[in-house]
Amino acid sequence: MIETYSIWNLHGEQVDHASSSNAPRVDNVEPIVDPNDQVMGIIQDAFPFASTNINQEGEDDVPTPIDSAEFEQYEKLLKNANQELYPGCESFSVLTAIVELMHGKIKYRMSNLCFDYFLGVFKRMLPMDNCLPKDHKHAQKVLHGLRLGYEKIHACKNNCMLFYKEHETLDTCPICNESRFKMTSQNRTTKIPQKVMRYLPLKPRLQRLYMSTHTATDMRWHKEKRVDDDVIRHPADGEAWKEFDRTFPEFAADPRNVN
Repeated sequence: MIETYSIWNLHGEQVDHASSSNAPRVDNVEPIVDPNDQVMGIIQDAFPFASTNINQEGEDDVPTPIDSAEFEQYEKLLKNANQELYPGCESFSVLTAIVELMHGKIKYRMSNLCFDYFLGVFKRMLPMDNCLPKDHKHAQKVLHGLRLGYEKIHACKNNCMLFYKEHETLDTCPICNESRFKMTSQNRTTKIPQKVMRYLPLKPRLQRLYMSTHTATDMRWHKEKRVDDDVIRHPADGEAWKEFDRTFPEFAADPRNVN
């Protein structure tokens, strides 16, 4: 138990003074996991059917059909996961290095310009024949196969509306009459939107949680392992969740449901 945990005695939790005072301190020790193995696990979670088919080669079972474009993405990721960052490098593959660097970029909120600078420095530090991408744009192309991208939707400069669905073809905002695009030179062929919203689709992210062996069990915990003793420990213990289950019993019967 975390030492700084607050006991919610007003919500039914009991204070066990004997156990809390005499219990030995246990430090949280995270297991050492090979980052290359972690990356291979991510690929297998993202392409479970592709990895299953490759493992079943030579067996009698009929493999699951896979879209050719999807399998091509899988092969590209697998190639980068097996390719050394530079000849003789056993600690990092190309894909592992990119995943680690992109994780640091997000964690410490680095701008693309800052990330490009340090990526260039790292590339010059490594041996000449290294395979590290030269900038953020090329690193994103390598990770594109993991399919957790985002959708760009143009927005009104004054936040009135989105140029989406029935408004997708409009060039001006029907509310404030502000132009959708920036004023550019006449010779420019591409239009630059004044504001862009980046939408992260929810459905593929939920699917990934169920596809991953690390999170699938946790996503079913509310149905399979939750103790129903009238104590609120999880949203499923709340009346709103229970009312939803009573209203839609067929949906609630599936342990994979997400209210």
